Amino acid sequence: MTPRLRGPRAAAAWATEAARTLPAGLRSAVPGAPVPAALREDVLLAVAHAEGATAMAWLHGEWRAFVGEIPDGDVRVAVGAHAAACAAAGHPVAPDALAGILPPAAIRGVRAVTVRGRVEAEVEARARRLVAALAAGRPSRAVLADLPVAVAGLAAAAPVLAAGTALGALARLAPPVPTVVGADDPSVGLLGALAAQTVPVLLGNAAVRALVLGSPLVVSVGLRSGASACTVSLGRGGARVVDGIAPDATIVLQGDVEPLVRLAAGIVLREVVEVVPGARP
Repeated sequence: MTPRLRGPRAAAAWATEAARTLPAGLRSAVPGAPVPAALREDVLLAVAHAEGATAMAWLHGEWRAFVGEIPDGDVRVAVGAHAAACAAAGHPVAPDALAGILPPAAIRGVRAVTVRGRVEAEVEARARRLVAALAAGRPSRAVLADLPVAVAGLAAAAPVLAAGTALGALARLAPPVPTVVGADDPSVGLLGALAAQTVPVLLGNAAVRALVLGSPLVVSVGLRSGASACTVSLGRGGARVVDGIAPDATIVLQGDVEPLVRLAAGIVLREVVEVVPGARP
């Protein structure tokens, strides 16, 4: 892994992109942003992998273990393609891979997070080069020029590193995502099967998982779409789905099944991308 921002044109291109997306970048750090925490960490992981920044990938892997993953496979493929294109070019590229996948506000947020990731990768590259030169006892003037960037970058990253380490530890302490009992039951219809697919996504955040699964109470949510109905129960460390509306359902939600179909399809695509070699662009 070597520093890439050597030329003034590349540095100027990233600085311009940072200025253009600054408001979106600031919003990505607060709740309710067009780029939620799970998508933000997926973008930073994609940049880290594209740039070969292993320490950065570990750090944001810890963050993602806590906040969970985005369920939409199309989004993850597009984010990976955009990060790879920027890494190959050495400068920001037009977000063509994101067009039609994310709304404009989210695209601006992804561009801003990509800039942040590029800066983090650059800091890691320069720090590694500096440490290697000092260990070899041959620090050149060019390598010593990396010292201010490495020191300032590592100082700025220290709070993120501390938080990520703590959140990763909390994620490992949280209850694991349970297997949904009844998901393979022949008596459970399509709506129940789709609902069961979404449970791991809904419990992806470690804090939510600890709160819901650690509760001594069982919360049952009924889902109705047309003539189909099912009930999903969460609590006491487990999850269960049954066909129809259970008598003890706490609340019954009624609506279109299409959002569940899209979510389940996104989960399947995500699994294909992660398992099948060459499926990721």
